Amino acid sequence: MTASDALATDGSPRPAWASIDLDALARNLSRVRAAVEPAGVLAVVKADAYGHGSIPVAQRLASEGVAAFGVAFAGEGAALRGAAIETPILVLGPAQEGELDSYREHDLTPTISDLERLELWQGWAEAHAATVRVHLKVDTGMSRLGLREEQLPEALQRVRKSRWLELTGLLSHLAEADEPESAANPRQAERFAELVTLLTDAERRQVHIHLANSSGALYLEGVRHTMIRSGLALFGVDPAGRPTELEPVMSVRAGVAALRDVDAGARVGYGGTWRAERPSRLAVIPLGYGDGYPWRLSNRSSVLIGGRRAPLAGRVSMDMLLVDVTGQEVALGDPVVLLGSQGDDAIDAWELARVAGTIPWETLCLFGLRLPRRYLPS
Repeated sequence: MTASDALATDGSPRPAWASIDLDALARNLSRVRAAVEPAGVLAVVKADAYGHGSIPVAQRLASEGVAAFGVAFAGEGAALRGAAIETPILVLGPAQEGELDSYREHDLTPTISDLERLELWQGWAEAHAATVRVHLKVDTGMSRLGLREEQLPEALQRVRKSRWLELTGLLSHLAEADEPESAANPRQAERFAELVTLLTDAERRQVHIHLANSSGALYLEGVRHTMIRSGLALFGVDPAGRPTELEPVMSVRAGVAALRDVDAGARVGYGGTWRAERPSRLAVIPLGYGDGYPWRLSNRSSVLIGGRRAPLAGRVSMDMLLVDVTGQEVALGDPVVLLGSQGDDAIDAWELARVAGTIPWETLCLFGLRLPRRYLPS
């Protein structure tokens, strides 16, 4: 695909874009399902589906029969409902008092993580004579959100006694699942399993019980319960950084915008941090940290042009970066890969994250800042 192809598809005047392969997304869902059966899969599509575009991603996953979607707050769920997504949506973050009506309007399920929110929801449901399906979250070691373990019996009794609250889920969150060998994982798994015994037999048959995120689902058999929550794995990145059959869903591409010849000794870019050791040819790539390409990759990373690595020359700027293509046959408009594969080489999200000193979750989310997206198949 050339830069002009992207221009014709997404209408952007900039020859830089993110390609989102929805068929790869569907295949990743199949792989995750095969690994966790009979547990269902809740697809986490918060943060605009990790930069991939929440609506196209959710539409494709809904067509594949995913069990539910997870979002961070009510507005994200409302956007999916506005796109005619009918699959159940669980809001993972705490509800704010002024937005409870939105949950009913858009048929969103709240996650209740403290007794104060439970009281708030109970009062709202009684005042509106409206049934509210809820998931209770308990803290088993993350120390971020969740009822204290000793509070769960009281929370369960409140829900059971309420005419208007209906328990449809019990969950917790693994803090160190991305390190599958961590001793924290079995400790959390055991604590959560003990809490599950507080459910009645009927509740255990009827409610969603979920603890595992992507890494837990793939590598920790004892934490899958009746449903798992998967985000990064669906987008083709192994959360533990291991070799995988998962297929990256996003690639980031551009066309060479300009070519510059500089003399030996020339200093390049802001601060002149790169100096030409010989007469050099530089390619200008029309993409920068304003598009999510990390500034910390300056002078440290590379891109693919003509199937070969071309190292960055100088600092990444907001809208452009320079790469050294000395000795390569490069022309204006030639395709450049910043994330993805070309020829026999590939640059994945883990590589960029490690060089930038961050994590692949952030790497993918940042590429959603400004880049136009091209969805495949078109």
